[in-house]
Amino acid sequence: MTVSTMAEMIPGSAPYPRNAWYVAATVSELGPQPLHRWLLGKPVVLFRQHDGTPAALFDRCPHRGYPLSEGRVIDGAVECGYHGLRFGADGKCALIPSGGTMPAGLGVESYPVREKWEWIWIWMGDPARADPALIPNLDRFGLGRPDWHSETSVLLQIGANYLLSFENFLDASHITFLHTGQIDSGDVAGQPLEMQIDGDLIVVARRIENELQSPLTMRTFGFEGDRAHRTITAEALPPGICGIRVEVEPVEQSAVQRQVNQLVVGITPQDDTHTLQFTAVAQTFPFFNESRHDDVRNLLMEDVVAMEKIQRLREAVHPDERVEFGLLADKGAYQARRMLSAMIRNERNLTTANGD
Repeated sequence: MTVSTMAEMIPGSAPYPRNAWYVAATVSELGPQPLHRWLLGKPVVLFRQHDGTPAALFDRCPHRGYPLSEGRVIDGAVECGYHGLRFGADGKCALIPSGGTMPAGLGVESYPVREKWEWIWIWMGDPARADPALIPNLDRFGLGRPDWHSETSVLLQIGANYLLSFENFLDASHITFLHTGQIDSGDVAGQPLEMQIDGDLIVVARRIENELQSPLTMRTFGFEGDRAHRTITAEALPPGICGIRVEVEPVEQSAVQRQVNQLVVGITPQDDTHTLQFTAVAQTFPFFNESRHDDVRNLLMEDVVAMEKIQRLREAVHPDERVEFGLLADKGAYQARRMLSAMIRNERNLTTANGD
């Protein structure tokens, strides 16, 4: 790997791969009206065709530049709210209400989209490489499995570079200090970690024996007593999926009572300094915590505030003052940087080879 490519992978300004599937919306968000999203540096309008299949277009009418998302969906096409031009899922103009000759090439860019795992996925790179088989397999995280319970949860907007979000989930040591008392009694940061690489999956695990559990952990798992054995496993599928799996075995009960709670996060860059976090939860036991969505939001908002502070400070100081030292706890994060850097380098090589 070239030094120049790896040197770009610094949280705060890191570039992102485009030849990948990213989460664009939850299935429930895509209703009868067009949905606007800013994704990978471009405005996008998402809508459903007449048969319910999702579609995505560049969100700008080529007539006078009005946002297509400010219009409406008619007969499976999006209608511009300024002059009524309609565009189908292929991006081609299908109707000019005012009449006249259809200008050659009148249309907008369309993007491959798929609906899976209760999320709408979008590919904004080379459309010829948009293989649906490359959509991350979230079954490994428990989503959609008949023997698990799963649901989508909160969507968070972050005023920070996507790599800050990605690396935050791969480093559990911050739990002890940033989330003081919420999901840790002070033991996580000092626990040894084990990292494994399984193909495109990064796995970083910590095991804590006979740990005093926080009220949030006990509320989530519903165990009686206040002590349990806990394993925290951070997993990542670059460039856009992270997961936090928590396995709890109550000390007072048999190990067969072990239960698993899995947070799955779709991380989607909006641009260089803004990111979307889509969340879903899967677990081996029924949902009975009525405040679970608020709990997820409140917990992750502490991360959001921290990442936005890091981003703002980075932008405020001189480049010579942006010193970064890596620690043992950063093993997973640095592996993610290497993998993301390789993806970006390969894209650039493809672009150069194609003469673009």
